[in-house]
Amino acid sequence: MNLSYWEERYYFEDNDLVVVGAGIVGLSTAIAAKSARPELKILVLERSSLPSGASTKNAGFACFGSVTELLSDSTHMSYEDQVSLIKMRWEGLQLLQSNVSRGDLSFRSRGGIEVLDSDNAFQMSALVKVDEYNTMVADAIGLQDCFSVVNQSLSPSFYPKAIYNQYEGELNPMHMMAALHKKALNLGIHLLYGASVQSVASSEIHLSDKVITSSKIAVCTNGLSRTLLPNLPMQAVRNQVYVTECIANNPLQSCYHYDQGYIYFREIDGRILIGGARNLYEEQETTSEFGQTDNLKQYLKSFVEEKILGVATNFEYEWSGILGVGDTKSPIIKEVEKGVFVGVRLGGMGVAIGSGVGKALSEKMFN
Repeated sequence: MNLSYWEERYYFEDNDLVVVGAGIVGLSTAIAAKSARPELKILVLERSSLPSGASTKNAGFACFGSVTELLSDSTHMSYEDQVSLIKMRWEGLQLLQSNVSRGDLSFRSRGGIEVLDSDNAFQMSALVKVDEYNTMVADAIGLQDCFSVVNQSLSPSFYPKAIYNQYEGELNPMHMMAALHKKALNLGIHLLYGASVQSVASSEIHLSDKVITSSKIAVCTNGLSRTLLPNLPMQAVRNQVYVTECIANNPLQSCYHYDQGYIYFREIDGRILIGGARNLYEEQETTSEFGQTDNLKQYLKSFVEEKILGVATNFEYEWSGILGVGDTKSPIIKEVEKGVFVGVRLGGMGVAIGSGVGKALSEKMFN
């Protein structure tokens, strides 16, 4: 990095905390720490011009779990653990909306609809579990009658009954990150983009041509974190997202989920956004490499054409993000070596839990 004397002193001297990663967790960590302790000097490092993992690459769903996801989780999670997971996701969404306004997020409360296949016994079993999971949501966050069985008019390709979540919303991920960036700057947090961290160790962050010291380091790079800390119990996976051309008489009226939430779609600017299906292509999508693959792209294109529209369409936008997943849906928030902390493994729910993970990580470092 070609930095002047003034730049070197401004960014690199006397930092109380250096955060690696300017995504939702990194900025939320810095914001929480600075809000609680205004005297701290905090530096956030980001290797790209945008937070490049998933924070600006996600599909913009403000959700906390569909019924088929909860049903699947119940096979390997206790009731108490599921309640805790729902609570963490909901409280994270509320914290995000207190950090920045709904207007700044371009937030819309449109509800969420889970569509089902009549020939899939597992999906159909969710219809009789609605009351059970309403109780679970009420136990977790106190909201009543979250889910209801409704008639779906989207497409005859799906079962005539669907499950509606009245508390789901959607947002613009770029607006979200711009608002968090602005808040961080207004608090006096220093942000440095184009700073590629090569390694971290106790009190040291190594850039390509510079070593920065700090008594506390927070690694908040989620799915890309094993490049810095290879022993973390997590795996990087790729998630692909596509947006169609403008659709006349667009049939989508809400956020939609299918197959335990692995496939999701919604209307955006008169187009259809669709993403996911990584569970169907697990081997190829277990990667930290960005990109698109023809077979998954064709599957999602066929899904739109055959199950939603009934006519051919084209994708005009495509991108991918890198998620961090593991054997559990709980994030990793801990000190991994002296002075080095992590807030990672968000399990594809960064919008929902990223703000809460950042706050919890800040408290672990400074309380």
